[in-house]
Amino acid sequence: MAKQRMIVTDDQLLIDMELLFNAIREANGDWEKVEKEMYQYLASVQAMAQ
Repeated sequence: MAKQRMIVTDDQLLIDMELLFNAIREANGDWEKVEKEMYQYLASVQAMAQ
C-alpha cells in the first residue's frame, strides 16, 4: 500500500514527519525557511482550488 506523504485541506498541510525533517536538513537546519516554504505551498494550493 502506498504511503501518504502529504494531505492538503482547505487551511492545513498535514505532512509526514520524514518529509518535514528532511526539508529542515536540506535547509541546513533553517526551520524558519522551511516554515515559510510550507506556508507558500499551502497558499498556492489554496489559490488553485479557488
